[in-house]
Amino acid sequence: MEEINLQIEKITGQASERASCGVFSARVSFGDGTIGTLVSCILVKGAGSGDGATVVKDIFDLANKKLEGAQTGSLEALKQASESSREFTSSKNLDASFSLTLFYKNASYISRSGDKVKVWVFANSNSQELSFGHGSGHLKNGQIILIATEKFLSSFDISDILKEEGVNLEEIVDGLATEISAKDDQGEIGAALVLVKESESAEAGVAADDEKEEEISEETSTAVDDGEGTQELDTSHEIAPPDAAIVESHIAASDTEKSQPGALASLSKFKNPIFAPGIFVKNKITNINIASFRNRKTVVVLGAVALLILAGSALFSLKGGADREKINEFRGYLDSASAKYEEGFALIDLNREKARGIFIEADGEIKKALGIKPEDEEARALEAKIAAKLKETESLASVDFSTISEVNGSLVSLSKGDDSLVGVTESALYVIDVGGETTAEFDGKSGTRDSAVYDNNVFVFDGKSVWRIDLVGGAGEEIFGGHEAQDISVFLGNVYLLGSDQIYKYVPVEGGYAESANYLNEKEKFSTSSKFTIDGSIWVTNGSNVFKYLRGDKQDFTISGLLDAAGEFGEIYTDNNIDNVYVIDKTNSAMLVVGKEGVYKKAYQSAEFGKASGLVVDEETGKFYIAGGNKVLVADL
Repeated sequence: MEEINLQIEKITGQASERASCGVFSARVSFGDGTIGTLVSCILVKGAGSGDGATVVKDIFDLANKKLEGAQTGSLEALKQASESSREFTSSKNLDASFSLTLFYKNASYISRSGDKVKVWVFANSNSQELSFGHGSGHLKNGQIILIATEKFLSSFDISDILKEEGVNLEEIVDGLATEISAKDDQGEIGAALVLVKESESAEAGVAADDEKEEEISEETSTAVDDGEGTQELDTSHEIAPPDAAIVESHIAASDTEKSQPGALASLSKFKNPIFAPGIFVKNKITNINIASFRNRKTVVVLGAVALLILAGSALFSLKGGADREKINEFRGYLDSASAKYEEGFALIDLNREKARGIFIEADGEIKKALGIKPEDEEARALEAKIAAKLKETESLASVDFSTISEVNGSLVSLSKGDDSLVGVTESALYVIDVGGETTAEFDGKSGTRDSAVYDNNVFVFDGKSVWRIDLVGGAGEEIFGGHEAQDISVFLGNVYLLGSDQIYKYVPVEGGYAESANYLNEKEKFSTSSKFTIDGSIWVTNGSNVFKYLRGDKQDFTISGLLDAAGEFGEIYTDNNIDNVYVIDKTNSAMLVVGKEGVYKKAYQSAEFGKASGLVVDEETGKFYIAGGNKVLVADL
């Protein structure tokens, strides 16, 4: 089977203080342009309902992002994604179990951690538990993969149903839904049911082969790589009858949305008495005679009625499933935001800075909730409460600058050398020994607009060309003619120029530099005040935003927790040895401190920021420096 479709149904119980379970699916784009589907069931114990809901999502997101960076789908790529998630849970001392299943082309790759999430494969009348840690197998039309928590398997026996021909996963989930609301402890309940189906384009081509295969054998097998090579696993075993309990809602098939493990929404109790499968629960049996119906379906009149009922129930189920998924997703974000707000509120008098960080997280969650239901009064009220606490905990520090150097002329840039600062005017450069507060002066290049320091050299851009000036002897040479640009930076010997809509990269080669290459994969319109800095990623100020680029691609980066309207951003500074990005807001005469994950931490206020033309931050010594007019100023972080 060359092409497959997947029908994915997800079931989770409501998170509790004791346990949280999340079931997720997402499309994964690999480096070679191919696409796979990642399905995961994750169980975390003891993290609390709010934190647990967030943690299980973080575990999945981490694995998903790790796979996105892989060149192609493979068991090795999934192992690395699983190991990243395992390290994350270990670092937080979490009691976590999870299973990651990657469906790629005509194979499935499985990686498990912990012993509380199981994987079963159903094919025809056979079934088999896959108990290995890492493995893979070929997919076959009609296979059902059940990825479920131990509590789910001990609560529901659906093994006989999954062995039936033409099983309807949506009806299974709908049948289980009514049992959920009656359960007190749902936190450890979760399952994903994945039905493998041929794509429509492949069905005709393989029909004859399928008929031949059925004549030859009714048996199925799954190939598994358990670290000792690949072996065939017999799938003729029966699942032992489970014990008893509960589950949650479902979502249909191959979309990229994730079901949230938050509060359980009100679920549809609609069940078609003709088509709903028998659901077996300890001490309670829903008696539905499927066999009897199958005998009667040959009757033309009942068949016609059945088709009408099926059509109506299918439409109802699709709409109901989508609505329930949206409600669950909304409630998950809302409950997470509420839990974080309460946690931050409790900490505000004990640890103001930590409380602010939690309020910022709450703000992110409530914005996601409002993205689903913008007019919800409960969400709007919580958003207002979170905003008030963010304003209350905002850290705004006044700054007392002192002058460490005065130069002849107006400074156009300030850079950090090995043990010094380098200030550059339009025609000269000054090496400032911060410790001894002494200054050495060298001739620069007339018309200098900006500069950068690397390997004891100053790279000066005059609007047309880039010059390199030796900080030891002062000798200078033109190294290449440049583009129209407004800022220059050097990283690992490569020279970058910031243009109006592109970043140009110059790579050193023998005897000079190669012709410039466009760094950005797509052009961007930058403002005339845009500046940039490099720490491996490239950070660019643009109006009241900061853009982040990696390997030429624009990253998903926004500043969260910044309530008041930001002004025009100018100078920006970071490097690969510090944790934050520092941005000067010239309009509001402030310097913002932003974590590299996007969290706004604090601001420094001074009129000097409004005229700053250069910025250097030294987190190790707890000081920062700006160039303003003909002075270099210093203040404490």
